[in-house]
Amino acid sequence: MSDMMHNGAPETPPGARDLSLSMRQVNLMAIPVALIPVLLIVLLYAGVHGWGAFRATVGIFRQPGLSFAILAGGIILHELLHGAAWAYYGQKSLAAITFGVHWATLTPYAHCREALTVEAYRIGALVPAIALGLIPSLLAVFGGMPWLLFPAILFSAAAGGDLLIIWLLRKECGTAMVLDHPDRAGCIVYDPPSTQDGLV
Repeated sequence: MSDMMHNGAPETPPGARDLSLSMRQVNLMAIPVALIPVLLIVLLYAGVHGWGAFRATVGIFRQPGLSFAILAGGIILHELLHGAAWAYYGQKSLAAITFGVHWATLTPYAHCREALTVEAYRIGALVPAIALGLIPSLLAVFGGMPWLLFPAILFSAAAGGDLLIIWLLRKECGTAMVLDHPDRAGCIVYDPPSTQDGLV
């Protein structure tokens, strides 16, 4: 979950736009958002290989220990990918990226303590969905790697919150700036100083 949180409120410029939701709101609203890619993956796999193959493939992961290991490892990797992408595309030091868990809702998070452009933020928010959801899905369906199907479904669903935050940013210009929200999932968006001053 890519909610952006840290201790202490950021300094927000005049005209800043608060595009954030409570953690509980995001967790609830992400459910229908997550169902869309999950259903697409399931229907695509079943359409190509049949429902029998789908049941057999998913059945491999009915072992609780294996499922837990995949879930735990994937959660860690999900947040690391957020952080690495924000650092790379936002041209930030890795020291600016921190990780943690929102214990009230048991939601892991990654955030950048420095301002990012909306474009860099969007890319960083999408990287786990692509790397852990889309690519494994395609490999499972078309690449002869059915063992990737269950992780692909799991981590496509886990990206629901990220997709929701990106949706909240859909009307924002890519050159606008993003700050972590101190207490909620999402961000605070503001225009660069040159834009605010009416300069080109």
